[in-house]
Amino acid sequence: MSTAPRVLVLSGGLIHLVNQLAVVLERPELRGGAAEIALLLTGAITWDPLRLAEQHRAIERWLEQLRQLDPEAMAPVHLVREPETLEPDTYDLACLNNQWQQVQRDPCEQLGIPTWLICGDGLGIYYRCARELKAILPSLLNRPIPEPGRRVHTVLEGAQPHWHRPHGPVDPVPLGTRARLFEALVASFGAACQPFVEACLAATQPERALWLCSLPNLAHQFPGERLPPELLEAWIAQLSGFDPSLDRLLLLEHPKAPASGSFGPEPPAGVAAVLRSAVPVEVLVRTLQQAAPGRRLVVAGLTSALYGVRSLSGAEVVWLGLRPLWTHNPRYRHHPLEFLHRLVRVRRMAWLTQRLVTPC
Repeated sequence: MSTAPRVLVLSGGLIHLVNQLAVVLERPELRGGAAEIALLLTGAITWDPLRLAEQHRAIERWLEQLRQLDPEAMAPVHLVREPETLEPDTYDLACLNNQWQQVQRDPCEQLGIPTWLICGDGLGIYYRCARELKAILPSLLNRPIPEPGRRVHTVLEGAQPHWHRPHGPVDPVPLGTRARLFEALVASFGAACQPFVEACLAATQPERALWLCSLPNLAHQFPGERLPPELLEAWIAQLSGFDPSLDRLLLLEHPKAPASGSFGPEPPAGVAAVLRSAVPVEVLVRTLQQAAPGRRLVVAGLTSALYGVRSLSGAEVVWLGLRPLWTHNPRYRHHPLEFLHRLVRVRRMAWLTQRLVTPC
């Protein structure tokens, strides 16, 4: 029986996996080679069979690209399509992108995995729901959060705010390895990005900047499940250097946006095109950079994709203000804690983005 470690990587999606696989491949305990590195998708994507199958195909294309580049390192890496086939007491190490999601904790506990490696989503440790808020006080006090019966290691990129940090030593993310994995991911999408690139270039003047807005998944919170045009007008006003008479804004719909669009079937005023793609925003932006080298590219938004864009491609990003959301969404008057939670998350993501020193 092989003594080489066996690793289970539990992840919420492709960009998470780029970060996690880089971390796993460079772990000191795996430098002699792993017997197995199994990749398992978890979370909301698993509830949609069509999206899950699409993600599985994308991962397989990416892995094939990586196997061509480094057959030896990638030999033990494979995708798990049927989690029920996983057997207890098989894996030595679990790599999670979200320590607090029950859909990631449950398999680790059921399979009896003794060591957990927490490497966040590239941003750091996720606090996205009420049960995770219990970690804020220990973070402020710099105290550990007990995980009885297991060893926990943390790998993060950059500093974390004092109210949002893990206890104890934190290992750095291997940025060079992550950059290579990301470029392979971009290459694996190939022609799938071309309609997006062509639409962006056709909708804008060649001498002007490319302005993209990655829309958050918020339409369902507004009356009629549509974002009001006044909200977009307020966001456009925050874009320093954007000239409505010369520049055009390209909207990137969230994958979970209504089929009719976040703003309805017709593009709002000031918008050149509304684009929808199953390709991750980070990959689309990198492909657009390659197609228009040297051209200014700005990505605005409110989601963690902005951190990924800045970290993985180095493109300029703008964090949109939250005041227009409060002004134009009556829901927040009745659920102020929901707005506060979003405010804390966005402020933290913007804080971390500003402290990125050298994007890969």
